[in-house]
Amino acid sequence: MRNIKGLIIPLLLIFISSCKTTQKPSKSEDITPLFTIDSLSVYPDEFMYAYEKSNKNKGETEPIEDYLDLYIDFKLKVIEAKAEAIDTTEAYINELNGYLEEIKKPYLTTEKVNKELVNETYERLQQEVNASHILIRVDQDAAAEDTLRAYQKISEVKSKFEAGESFEALAREYSEDPSAKSNNGLLGWFTAFQMVYPFESAAYQTEVSEISPIIRTQFGYHIIKVNDKRETLGRIKIAHIMKRFPPQASAEDSAKTQEAIRDVYEQLKSGENWFILATKESEDLSTKDNGGSLPWFGAGRLPSSLETAAFRLEEKGEISKPVQSPYGWHILKLEDKRGVGSLESMRESLSRRVQRDQRSDLKEVEVIRKLKEENNFTKNSEAYNLLNSKENISKDDLKKKELEMTLFTISKKEFSINDFLNEYDSSNKLNLELEKFEKSELFQYEENNLETKYPEYRFLRQEYKDGLLLFEIMNQKVWSKISEDTTALKKYYEKNRSDYKSNEKIKIARITFSDTSSIKPFKKPIKGQYFPLTQQLAYDDSKKLKEQIKIDDSIDHKVFVGLSLPKNISESDSIKLFKDLNQTFSNMEVVKLIYSDENKIYLQLLSEANELLAINNERIESASTEIIDVLEGSKWDNKNEGDYFKNVTKSGMIELNYILESYPPEQKAFNEAKAELMENYQKHLENEWLTELKKKYNINVNESVLNKLKSEIEE
Repeated sequence: MRNIKGLIIPLLLIFISSCKTTQKPSKSEDITPLFTIDSLSVYPDEFMYAYEKSNKNKGETEPIEDYLDLYIDFKLKVIEAKAEAIDTTEAYINELNGYLEEIKKPYLTTEKVNKELVNETYERLQQEVNASHILIRVDQDAAAEDTLRAYQKISEVKSKFEAGESFEALAREYSEDPSAKSNNGLLGWFTAFQMVYPFESAAYQTEVSEISPIIRTQFGYHIIKVNDKRETLGRIKIAHIMKRFPPQASAEDSAKTQEAIRDVYEQLKSGENWFILATKESEDLSTKDNGGSLPWFGAGRLPSSLETAAFRLEEKGEISKPVQSPYGWHILKLEDKRGVGSLESMRESLSRRVQRDQRSDLKEVEVIRKLKEENNFTKNSEAYNLLNSKENISKDDLKKKELEMTLFTISKKEFSINDFLNEYDSSNKLNLELEKFEKSELFQYEENNLETKYPEYRFLRQEYKDGLLLFEIMNQKVWSKISEDTTALKKYYEKNRSDYKSNEKIKIARITFSDTSSIKPFKKPIKGQYFPLTQQLAYDDSKKLKEQIKIDDSIDHKVFVGLSLPKNISESDSIKLFKDLNQTFSNMEVVKLIYSDENKIYLQLLSEANELLAINNERIESASTEIIDVLEGSKWDNKNEGDYFKNVTKSGMIELNYILESYPPEQKAFNEAKAELMENYQKHLENEWLTELKKKYNINVNESVLNKLKSEIEE
């Protein structure tokens, strides 16, 4: 149930859309309530917080009076929920505590540090670094002698470079990155988030042609040489047609692969359709069926040869010459390009990535430092010296006065030696236990004062408290009645049945042409007529059929011809007649032969759009007939039978859409209208309930406060 509520509560509250917001309360400092409902007072800062968030989510400014009406309705429902003691139930309290644990998490990391990391990351995303490295491996938890040995080795390599030896040669000889033997330690282009954070930082902090200081990551010790830096190329979306190298390809195999891709390239240059060639020729099985389209990527995600060729493409639809990669030969087509977005547009996503990334963990020291600074953390040196003077200290080693001695203070709250010893694990080093205790108490103090430090967190807590109450009371007063009282729902339907009619519908034929030269015969809508023939016809009389039914060759339509056959006719003779008729009507597409119980053959000449039409005409890629709703304002609105539209598909083919028939709106049965009916009945019940609540409770809006808020919005 909690997961369901987690989805529904934000929808109910309109103004709840995320677990955190940077919205500021109103600049109004008036402590007079904006409105009261009996003894409940709602102040301007709470209302403006909700109002501004709602406008941000909707992307438009809603009249403040309209939103005030909604907010009062919301608070009325919450008050009624409290009147029925929903907020005192064990289920509500447990549910609420679970949510509150989740929503406070983003606030437990110092906001300033998180903002600094986001800004730093965004700045780095504006630039890409081309670098090489030399790695000497050592585990993070390696023994001291192994760590020292690895450090001495990387130091010697660094000294050799500084003495004039080639970085590339040193990488081949000393680097323990397996790829260094073949690539001289070259990593290529990368940007933020593509390397572990200490490595990324060292690369960005090192000048071009210089090497970094020795750095430690979870892989070992590195020195980094920065080869170049450039403005970020952004992200790119391409499609490709690929010819793979065979396993263990020989030089002859490679030449054949290159020849095959050149043949495809020449076909593209001569005007062949990309999508068709990709699906037919590409040997990348994961992309060929969608025209070779690849996901968005940035620097460092493709082999360098492909990346270089891809970013050289400038215009959408532009095609590269064949380019080789370690996997084969490729032709690339540019589908789209985009740069790095603005900081504001990326702030939320960057913040989430930063908090999940290693950089957040490595900044914990900075977090602790800032918490100490912000909360006036003060050590008592005498107490620390006392603890450090003793080994395996316990309470028995200290006098009562010493136990009560202040160890440190956070703001004005004191923490004693006794408090520390209650948490002390004597199996660990004293200095580590002291750091752990300091950190624990700093985080706890921060958590206990979140509402004071972050006003938006206080509002968010209140939103979730009210949101859960709203969910429960709405379930009792509205939703359960809809699902349980079918009789009342049917009465509501009968009373308002004229409001529940189907949309106007149309029957359309949709034909996609691979060759535009075949479009002309299909310029008129495909409709059908029947011409039954009752007399017997000899096989050689098939040519008379055309004259008898008086078909005008200039009219493009569907014709069903009913032909009575001689008794006991064989299947082979029937098929012969079918072929004769097909020849007679050579200007039409014969789609299928139908046998009837009346000893007749029905020939469908130029059928409604279906797969058989495509099968029998190689210039037609696909054909289908479907019935669709006509929505107000759509391209089909106010159109008549016989009208048609021409579209160009994503693959560049021409698509014709014909209106064959139209069907007026029809009365919906109860079951057909049920989804829309339940929604409207819910609004009906809710409005009746709100009318009762407005009679039950006394609502007063302070017009002077409201006018002051309106003037502040207009400034």
